[in-house]
Amino acid sequence: MNWLAIRAIVRKDLRTIVRNRGVRIPLIVTPVILLVILPLVLVGGGEFLAAASEIPEGSSAPFEELSDRAATHGGEGRDGQPLSPQGRWSTFVLEVFLAPLYLLIPLIVATVIAADSFAGERERGTLEALLHTPATDRELLAAKFLASWFPAVLVSTVGFVVYATLANWLVWSELGRIFFPSTTWLLLAFYVAPALAALGLGIMVIASGRVNSLQAAHQIGSLVVLPIVVLLIVQITGVLLFEPVLVTVMGSGIWVAAGVMLLIGARSLKRERLAVRL
Repeated sequence: MNWLAIRAIVRKDLRTIVRNRGVRIPLIVTPVILLVILPLVLVGGGEFLAAASEIPEGSSAPFEELSDRAATHGGEGRDGQPLSPQGRWSTFVLEVFLAPLYLLIPLIVATVIAADSFAGERERGTLEALLHTPATDRELLAAKFLASWFPAVLVSTVGFVVYATLANWLVWSELGRIFFPSTTWLLLAFYVAPALAALGLGIMVIASGRVNSLQAAHQIGSLVVLPIVVLLIVQITGVLLFEPVLVTVMGSGIWVAAGVMLLIGARSLKRERLAVRL
């Protein structure tokens, strides 16, 4: 592998990301909405309902499950007192409800960048120059992978740190201590999120090399987030809750799937096929 050639392509793609508003804006807006604005709205809404005495205690399976788990793991409020309805609601939102939504971030970031990897090159008229570089097909795929994967992991990691800080601040008055992140969230942030980014961009690099427009690549990318929507539904309905063992198994499966997609991409990505679409 010619790492100098790979590094040059990665550097060029990263510069393109910084300069392209259509790519840059989702990298900022999506994490801010999901990890800052949404928690503030949901927890603030919980405070409003608590003041109106309208938060239903034990009215949903995941809410009850979280309350039981909090009691088991020492999830008391200040001075060892049981959590108030508002405290239980806030903890439920921050620890359970938003977990699947966090996983949208590495997927969205990776797919937006990867959609631009070849389809964007074609629309900008730079694909022909890219195909004439001395890098091999495998080196070209590796460069495109790294140029999408590094930003996705960076954005999701920074978002996780910001979210952890915000979560502890929002419930400090109730708990009087740091309660976040849990083991489950650490696994989500540092094991599952990188795997999802790898899987999403593996699919998108292959797809964007086959379609003729950036819009078509983005349409394919929108389908990648559907499994996360399913996870959100089963999480908030109490069908299953993210636990360390489940998250570890899920992450391992995603890493395997990502590896398969990269193998397919390495075999299907040929200069001749891309050149035909110029």
